[in-house]
Amino acid sequence: MARTDLAIVGAGPAGMAAARVATAHGLAVTVIDEQPRAGGQILRQPPASFRVDRWLADRIYRPQQSLLQQCAGLDGVRWQHATTVLGSELTGDGITLSLNTPGGVDELRAERLLLATGCHDMPVTFPGSTLPGVMATGGIQAFVKSQQIVPGERFVFSGSHPLQLIVADQILQAGGEVAAVLFSQPRSLFWRLLRQSPVLLRYPAKLLYFTRACARLMRRGVAIQFGRVASSAHGEGRLQRVEIADSGTLEARDTIACDRLGIGFGFLSNSQLASQAGLECHWSDSAGGWLARTDEWMRGSLPGVYVAGELTGIGGADVSQREGEIAGLAAAMDAGVLAPGVAAERARPARRALRPLYRFADVLSAMSHPGAALLRALMTRESTLCKCEEVTVGTVRALLDENPFTADLNALKLQSRCGMGMCQGRYCQYQLRTLLHSQRPDLATGDDGFQARFPVKPVSIGALATTPTPEEQ
Repeated sequence: MARTDLAIVGAGPAGMAAARVATAHGLAVTVIDEQPRAGGQILRQPPASFRVDRWLADRIYRPQQSLLQQCAGLDGVRWQHATTVLGSELTGDGITLSLNTPGGVDELRAERLLLATGCHDMPVTFPGSTLPGVMATGGIQAFVKSQQIVPGERFVFSGSHPLQLIVADQILQAGGEVAAVLFSQPRSLFWRLLRQSPVLLRYPAKLLYFTRACARLMRRGVAIQFGRVASSAHGEGRLQRVEIADSGTLEARDTIACDRLGIGFGFLSNSQLASQAGLECHWSDSAGGWLARTDEWMRGSLPGVYVAGELTGIGGADVSQREGEIAGLAAAMDAGVLAPGVAAERARPARRALRPLYRFADVLSAMSHPGAALLRALMTRESTLCKCEEVTVGTVRALLDENPFTADLNALKLQSRCGMGMCQGRYCQYQLRTLLHSQRPDLATGDDGFQARFPVKPVSIGALATTPTPEEQ
């Protein structure tokens, strides 16, 4: 069995920063990531055999690109790409990770483990949400970022997160057409938050980036509408048009012809590995769903396990990078190769940077969260809640009516099959929880989420039966 001082799950900003710091203090590090190259979702590197002109040329990406370049030449790091962590187990002599590698299922023994698993777009349930052509805004962006591919002809974006503006602008610059960008919030909310939040002025580059994107969209005649939302999607076998409505009443409906609808209501943390490991988590409606609790050194609730990045709360690449630096210092300190006083001194710049970054993230969360009322209103009884098991909202509502003592997600999962499919609840748990709380308003807020089990992601029987050769390890 291969061994390492520190295993890092996730090669985004948090994982890369932690690897850089930990190796600088002599730890042997293994970084595991599902993507073929490092950088995470923020960078989305093109395949090594491709050359993409002006790949993420805007200066807002430069800090993460600089970190990527620094990590490329690190000694003491083993990069294990195209690999999924299926689960972890704490033993007497460390932590054992089960890995699904290109050559089969393997194991890695680590003295310490950092989970930097990032986040994914929050799915939203509404009529037609499973129609081909309805995509996550982040999924659309992945095509453009990695290879300048425009995955459609005419786009509409609907949601509550400012990322919609960035992706719409990137689509235009890559040669696509954007018909409209819809924000569910009223315009007044944005102006009220901006006036009350001078912390935003600490990051003029971010504000300028958004301002330029908006200006380019308006120059191209893209309609940016507030207080509006895509209430349903329609088409024969594929998306052909969306119906939009006032987000407060879901009335005053209009229709826009399009073949792609980007849904952008924010993000959820990838918390399944944390849950499977047994880390203590807490719920946040606006900051990413289930989030791992940490101390000031990014230690989780289990010995030898650290957490950094979006798994502690959706905060963006800058927050993730600083938290990763602190976690790397903590791993070195706990391993006995870095004195606590020295670690505290070296963590001071990251902590100083994080204070305003956390405030910025809080403002963004307050601005972009759609609210439970809208999410519930969009769920018609015929809407598909669980795509894997094809369970409708109406089926779940009926089960709740028939079973008045069902009061937690795992019981509802057993009754409805929501969350029993290949994604194991990643794309229905948030909406199912919203539905459960709407029909059980007296339900305690500290309820547990789905019980994560091994394997946390699908793996073939063939992979389980295959042991990688030494060359593949």
